[in-house]
Amino acid sequence: MAESAELGELVRAFRHAAGMTLEDLAERSGVSVRAISDMERGRSRNPQARTVMALADALRLPDDDRKLLLHAARTGRSRPAPAPLCELPPDIPDFTGRSAELATLTSALVDRDGRPAPIVISGAGGLGKTALAVRAACSTRGEFPDGRLFVDLRGSDPEPLDPYVVQFRLLRALGVDAERIPSLHTDRTQVLRRVVADRRVLLLLDNAADEAHIRRLLPGPGGSAALITSRRTLAGLEHARRVTLGPFSDADADGMLRAVVEHDSAANPAPALIRSVAQLCGNYPLALRIAGNRMLSRPGWTLETLVNRLADEESRLDHLSAGDLQIRAAFSVSYGQLEPTTRLVFRRLALVPGPDTGAALASVLTELPVHEVDRRLDDLIELGLLVSAADQRAGFHDLIRLFAREQLVAEDTREAVEAARRQMVSWLLATARVAGSWFQPNRQRSPEPSDLAMAFPDLASAQRWLEAESENWLGALRQALGTADYTAVVSTVDALQGFSSRWVNWRHWPEVFTLSTTAAEKLGDPYKSAKHGEGLAQAEAARLTDGA
Repeated sequence: MAESAELGELVRAFRHAAGMTLEDLAERSGVSVRAISDMERGRSRNPQARTVMALADALRLPDDDRKLLLHAARTGRSRPAPAPLCELPPDIPDFTGRSAELATLTSALVDRDGRPAPIVISGAGGLGKTALAVRAACSTRGEFPDGRLFVDLRGSDPEPLDPYVVQFRLLRALGVDAERIPSLHTDRTQVLRRVVADRRVLLLLDNAADEAHIRRLLPGPGGSAALITSRRTLAGLEHARRVTLGPFSDADADGMLRAVVEHDSAANPAPALIRSVAQLCGNYPLALRIAGNRMLSRPGWTLETLVNRLADEESRLDHLSAGDLQIRAAFSVSYGQLEPTTRLVFRRLALVPGPDTGAALASVLTELPVHEVDRRLDDLIELGLLVSAADQRAGFHDLIRLFAREQLVAEDTREAVEAARRQMVSWLLATARVAGSWFQPNRQRSPEPSDLAMAFPDLASAQRWLEAESENWLGALRQALGTADYTAVVSTVDALQGFSSRWVNWRHWPEVFTLSTTAAEKLGDPYKSAKHGEGLAQAEAARLTDGA
């Protein structure tokens, strides 16, 4: 009976996962309730293949699960179903960086004092969340003598792993007999918490989809702990301790790339080349590993080869691919989880010329209300596709910006993209003129609002906008000059001259006045050309003074 018990456990687990009673499965398969019950209890030693096939058809099992069930029926045993799925993955031998994050995780796992607070590692795909979690679990081995169990929850898949099935696997890995595992969701949750409460077990729940995906898997008070990884921050989890990952620091990125390429004993990488490759990889751990692996797999390649190949932004993501490791695929998974409107916001933000943006500019690019865009920006930050910046702004990491540009070209028509770009440039320059007019000498009244531009209630709010959006309206000036909209360039810089005297140390004033001087010359306006030339001379003098 013991030999056939594994088959019974599989049938019961698959039936529960499908949400069927014994009667439901019997009706759909044509196999009697008694026969199925005997099979699940291990009393049916040698069910016929056609009986097992009927059950598999009724349960609508995918090919892998169907093969597992048939193999168990033929041999009287299956692979030990839950335990291997719950084994901790091997630690990465050349794990590099994340010393501060690792210290935080280790401290949180050691100093729990019986509190059930889950620990969440979040961040975009490709940042090494799982590798860090496994290293933390290995570093705290002595804290969890009763086991460290790992489950990939497949939260990024179209159909994440059902927590009900995960509970079964964890309980079996913890030694609970299959017949003693309850069939009701609430009862199974209580049993799991009761079992781990009396032990010191670490549950590493990898790749959670959202809060609901892991709530029923979390241990209660006691000696056990849960370490969770997710692309989302899981902000709804109460009392959670959080570590949010971004790209590596320069030092850690250089260290990781060096560790990968120095596996080749002949390699003696120059620090400057290491830095160049790491910078082109955006300091992303996955991108760094891919770049290093590509070089090592091609004996004729050098770091110079990598620099040359990665330098082209149009093809950079293509080159960051090695076998089944692809940085684009890591971003595509997160992008695929977005609602269509949020995808639109993500794509259109690729048009922003500066490093970050606020909701107002995103609203202009998408023609969505500001409050709607603000919510979508929060969703993108939650999923790690944008990073939060100061003053409620959001921006891209370098490689994700390239990915957003790819999606923009693939999914938006050329006409729609150009219309959005023109609208953005017009709005930025018009708003810059309205804000700049607050700084004009002898101003008698508030600037007139414009249908195209933002209005500002006072000088302070105008200054905050000009400073926050400085690299965006500068980018708009560049684009306007490139499209021969010389009048817009000259009139905008005219309006900003008073502000330039107030924000003297901004390093881009020489470029601003160079753009406007060029535009004035194109217009054939010697007065404006001379006036803006004086502004350029003053900006250059201020830069030299500041540099001294």
